[in-house]
Amino acid sequence: MSSKYQPQLFGWFADLDKGTCYRSELDKELIYTNNTFCMIGRLSVENRLFSGILFSLAFILTIPIIYMSITDFIYPLIFSYTKMPSFFFKICFVFIGGGLICVIANYCFVIPELFKTFFSPKDSPIVFNRKTNKVYINESEFFSFKPRFHPKYLLHPRKKTIKEYDWADLHGVAISNYSKVSKNTIMLMACKPGTYEVERHIILDLGRSGLLNLSRWGWINNYLVDYDLYDEHGEGTLLNLAYYEQQTADADLTVYDWPLWMLEAFNARSLEELAQIKQKYGIKE
Repeated sequence: MSSKYQPQLFGWFADLDKGTCYRSELDKELIYTNNTFCMIGRLSVENRLFSGILFSLAFILTIPIIYMSITDFIYPLIFSYTKMPSFFFKICFVFIGGGLICVIANYCFVIPELFKTFFSPKDSPIVFNRKTNKVYINESEFFSFKPRFHPKYLLHPRKKTIKEYDWADLHGVAISNYSKVSKNTIMLMACKPGTYEVERHIILDLGRSGLLNLSRWGWINNYLVDYDLYDEHGEGTLLNLAYYEQQTADADLTVYDWPLWMLEAFNARSLEELAQIKQKYGIKE
């Protein structure tokens, strides 16, 4: 069996259902909530540190790995059926070719991930509006890939990725780290509307102990149902909004660099009100 969301992520072990969940809890990652929207942090300090160390090691190891692959595989393959060139040519081929590949690999993959880890807005928050069923993502990416070749712009990092999604187009999957200490990561698969074709992967819950520990996914689904939930006996609440509102009442949401129109959109109580806010700020779909 495989995921219905394609392309499939490595480590996948479950597609997650939407709807009411009987396991529903959040701890310190909840930043703010009211009856209209909630804001949840996705990357804790510990997660950022771990990711930073991982990508830093990848950056360091890129050079020897590429060097060995060129000297032990690519170079002999190219010149196996021809007269071997001079030693000087071999040195130039290995270091110039390997250097270019190393620079491209780090520039396109490793460095952007390092930047996203360390320089995205604090907690890399995600917002769910339960009235409009819109989801807002706040991250930063390293490069804009615009044709600016001056070094000042080549290394200019602050490209923000702040996007609005429909909850209907975001689907949860759980992936495993395949280690002795079982941990799962919940990813949101951003699909093209009405399809299972994935356009972007979004981290929702990183490295939670226990493969079946899907408490954050349950809390979000219960929140988006838009009414107070009770257990099967009609007694205990599955989601006590009053408690969470009280816990997060003093949160300052302006420190996360959200644009002004989104700060208003978070409180939109209908799609019509959201459309008016976008029109007010000149936001195009």
